[in-house]
Amino acid sequence: MTTAHSPHPLGPLDLIAGYYTLSGSRAGAGEGEAARAPFEARVAAAAHAGYAGIGLLVDDYEALRASGHSDADLRAILAAHGQSVFEIEFLYHWMCRDERGRFARDLETRLLRMADALGVRHLNMGDVNPPEQAPPSDLIVERFAAVCDRAAGHGLLVGLEFLPWSGIPDAAAAGAIVQAAGRPNGGVNLDAWHYFRGAADPAALTAIPPDRYIAVALNDAAARVVGDLIEDTTRRRRLPGEGSFDLVGFLRLLDRHGVTAPLVVEILSDEQNARPIDEAAAAPLAATRALLKRAGFRGAA
Repeated sequence: MTTAHSPHPLGPLDLIAGYYTLSGSRAGAGEGEAARAPFEARVAAAAHAGYAGIGLLVDDYEALRASGHSDADLRAILAAHGQSVFEIEFLYHWMCRDERGRFARDLETRLLRMADALGVRHLNMGDVNPPEQAPPSDLIVERFAAVCDRAAGHGLLVGLEFLPWSGIPDAAAAGAIVQAAGRPNGGVNLDAWHYFRGAADPAALTAIPPDRYIAVALNDAAARVVGDLIEDTTRRRRLPGEGSFDLVGFLRLLDRHGVTAPLVVEILSDEQNARPIDEAAAAPLAATRALLKRAGFRGAA
């Protein structure tokens, strides 16, 4: 697999703060708007808590630029706190060939510009449409491969994230697309919520070669879905180890399989959004570290 142009390498137990963990924003709400927590406050809180870096949404990046921040300003803030932007998101509608496809190409251009400006490690992408709207599998593979090829020119890894209500609903489907595409910078972005709320098939995880995992996002949830899946994933996630998911077994399985992908702490919830920024950074990190220790993940003790 090709190497991305991250400003500094990640250690096996380094953690990335996913965008929504620190933004104070609802997923999908306020497109084009900056996060409720200022950028420098988020970066400082991430550094103080002990994260290696953060994720960033393209709409937030563009809102920051529109508010008067230059790319140099953003890079200076990151550097001052020893942080990097490792993950950017979210590319969707890339499987479509109607007006949504045109939107996706524009969105991709925006994401690649952001990657160039900030020196990003990986791009997160996936399908958000219902399964009946998905094109034939050979076209999905072709279109995913094309995104990977364009991203490679910008030093980016590409993580394909599966969502259980979509045309790419589980690890088996995402792994098959990545394998068929055969792009050295393409792989699977594994989110614990999407895995446990979907097929939750351990065999599908181990069928994916370990070096084909781009990132692993950690979070938790109640035993039962509250509302529909969209509401549950955007408003009800819990801190890792504080819900019903067998995250210890999940992490031990990935460890035995030899997965070395970076770990992203991604908490989307009303409760998380209400936390002061320092607590919003520290509480998920502490919970995740405790979970890694219980699992003995990558030698955590």
